[in-house]
Amino acid sequence: MRAFGWLVSMGSALGGKLKSVLALAWLLAAAGLASCGSDTPELPESVTRPVTIRIAAFQGPETTALFRIIPEWEHITGNTVELGIIDRETGERMVAGDYVTYREAVISNAEQGLGEYDVIIVDDPWMPYLATNNHLAPLAPFGYERDPDIVERSSSLGVWPPTFGPLPPDQEGIERGAETYALPLVGNVMMLWYRQDIIGKPETLDELRTNLDNPDPAYIGSAGLAPSTNPHVFLSWLASRGGDVFDRAWRPTPLRSSIAAEAFAEYIDEATRLGIPFDEYVDERYTPHARMLDGTAAAAVGWAADAQQILTSSVSDQLRVTLFPAGRRSSTITGNWLLAIPDDSAQPEAAYDFITWATSQDIMKTSALLGVPPARESLFNDRELVKRYSWLPEVEVALQNSFARPRIPAWDVVEGIIGCALDRGLIRAADVKSSAAPAVLDADSDASTDATGVSAINPVYVDIAQEELDRAATEIEGVMEEWGFYQGSGYYADHPGEHLLGDPRDEWTCEASS
Repeated sequence: MRAFGWLVSMGSALGGKLKSVLALAWLLAAAGLASCGSDTPELPESVTRPVTIRIAAFQGPETTALFRIIPEWEHITGNTVELGIIDRETGERMVAGDYVTYREAVISNAEQGLGEYDVIIVDDPWMPYLATNNHLAPLAPFGYERDPDIVERSSSLGVWPPTFGPLPPDQEGIERGAETYALPLVGNVMMLWYRQDIIGKPETLDELRTNLDNPDPAYIGSAGLAPSTNPHVFLSWLASRGGDVFDRAWRPTPLRSSIAAEAFAEYIDEATRLGIPFDEYVDERYTPHARMLDGTAAAAVGWAADAQQILTSSVSDQLRVTLFPAGRRSSTITGNWLLAIPDDSAQPEAAYDFITWATSQDIMKTSALLGVPPARESLFNDRELVKRYSWLPEVEVALQNSFARPRIPAWDVVEGIIGCALDRGLIRAADVKSSAAPAVLDADSDASTDATGVSAINPVYVDIAQEELDRAATEIEGVMEEWGFYQGSGYYADHPGEHLLGDPRDEWTCEASS
């Protein structure tokens, strides 16, 4: 949901020492060419007259890269770019500084048909709403053909109807992946971060838990997982254990399963291992890796895009990034920013030229040099990139085995419900540990192991997990009913003008479920 939160947080860590000399020289040369008044560019044959395109933009690492290469695109095309969203109070363009403001600008422009942008940067969970309601221009009429160099799990986020997961009922009868509407700008995925001086590299979740039980004897601190209320962290744990949120009929039945309860119980057990009070980490929801960077945790689950911060951490020489450990399978959540053309763009041809250029191999490498994970297979083993970010080859593997957030118009609501269940579960688990009752301690995960040596889960945590996930499933089913997911077979075929309700601005607060 809050992919932008961690993007902003990593911006301050991008120093000059992270930019390659070659890339910097190229960027400066591009800027110099564009600013040289006496150097009139020779326009391509396709450009009959210069135009101006308007790009809805926010402040983040990948947009920092875009801002720097825009002068080169202006030079080679003769076009100009206006950056930013429209400030409703002043009417002027500004670069958005937060996720909610940017989302509101993009969605309200689409909803009201304001025609304020030619290119928009889209968070992938917004795709179901934008594509279903015909707010995006399909790319095929411009001549676009799928690029095999783009990782399939990333390219699939820009097509509609979705090529994976249950099909939204209002899309029945339409070929999956019928249209491509957006191209991936960044290939992001959740990864495991760990202190290699404290624990060994875990291949499985069981190994991770065992390693945390048995840290290096020379380490005098407490080895544990960085606690996080981020639903993405739990959903990655759930997926690795073979769980899911929805069944094929869009019912949250999987959340009521023993697989989900055991995964939830495992997670709250590990997340409370360090004994950090809930109030001290609740505001770190969108920076789940924060306690790794200051050395207070032995492991964490964080986005690959944030991993460049390791290079400036106080314990950077000991931090490693690897695949999220496998449980029943190897899987973790992915989240990509995409470039798209609004259906009311005033300059669609120039906009298409820009988004294909900005996602090309050379330009995506420039972004990758600044720490943003690419979405092109050819870049994950690029010598220059891997020398700087040694974990990139594993990011490629993680992307290829990743799962995306379910394709519903208002995913933030479902994610919010799961987040509230996670909050309650973490608080209740901490209360169990702090109570220190003998009966509880006998069954506590710190006091016993199973036949394989993996810490046994306190059955009280399983009870908590079942209760919280059942409540979450009931709440999810209620909103899905309201949105029209259970109208019945053939309803949308008989009512072609109707679509599922909900939009990306809808959110859920924990107070709403109290």
